[in-house]
Amino acid sequence: MLPFGARALAAPTNHRSGVVATADTASPDTTIYVIKQDPALCINSNPRPDCGFKPTQPGDPGGWMQYTAFAIMIGALSIIGTVVVRNVMKRDRAIAEALRQAEENSSK
Repeated sequence: MLPFGARALAAPTNHRSGVVATADTASPDTTIYVIKQDPALCINSNPRPDCGFKPTQPGDPGGWMQYTAFAIMIGALSIIGTVVVRNVMKRDRAIAEALRQAEENSSK
């Protein structure tokens, strides 16, 4: 059984270079992997170093869109965290004030 996406791979064209070429019948929608190492080591959930390629399109891993999405997520989490902390502090102040008023009323 071949790993996911391995159907688009063909044998190396030059055994000395170790670069895996794609099939000649690849359509424009086919994902093309240019791999310098053994495909079994590179096409998995945790690829080894020097298995990838530099991003050429905005949606490629490591492209500007990925970094922008990461920055938006960090910004959103920061805003959510700030709102939660402010609301907890406001609630704690209200509870402390209510307790202080209850003490004053009971001491009279």
